[in-house]
Amino acid sequence: MNPRKKESKKWSAIPSELAKQIKAVFEESFSAHLTGKSLKVEGRIYPTELLMRIGINTKGELRFQNFEVSIDHNPTTQDTIQKITVAVDALASLMVDYFDKEENNEMPLTWHEYPFDNEKLWLQFSSTNSDIEQQANKLLGIDEENALLVETLEDMEELQIPEEDEIPEDEDIDTSKPKIFRVPTDNPKDTVKKKKKSEMH
Repeated sequence: MNPRKKESKKWSAIPSELAKQIKAVFEESFSAHLTGKSLKVEGRIYPTELLMRIGINTKGELRFQNFEVSIDHNPTTQDTIQKITVAVDALASLMVDYFDKEENNEMPLTWHEYPFDNEKLWLQFSSTNSDIEQQANKLLGIDEENALLVETLEDMEELQIPEEDEIPEDEDIDTSKPKIFRVPTDNPKDTVKKKKKSEMH
């Protein structure tokens, strides 16, 4: 993933259990559009920027359909989880709009600013396959951790990110009423209204 800010270099990945929770809710909410496809969740926390990506891959294809969001992040405010929630909600709204238009609508290929839920964020669409990128780095002898200066556990504590053992296991996660975010589902009793991309303005 390429950050929006040039100064964004040192980063830490979002906790794997949190990524699993996000993935589970997306798979449930967009199940009708994911037949024969796999979904991947990635997230990076930079000192002043939070970057999230939801990638969809069709079986047999190398490229991904990546929905990406960047939002300003301030570690001193200790609101990292809240920022992740906003970023994921925005991605969900972008995907709703994308699938509603039968995947024919134009998506921004470079960072494009959108207001969303009283926040200012940036969205873009890409076709990068991060798995292939990682394999290429290994072939080139690039150590991702050293190359990207991944943050230490102490840095994670300063950002108020819970450690892996503080996040519930999968069996304890109630995906019927996700605590991370809410997007509309196919359930007729669902009271969550769809947010179109136009509503971000």
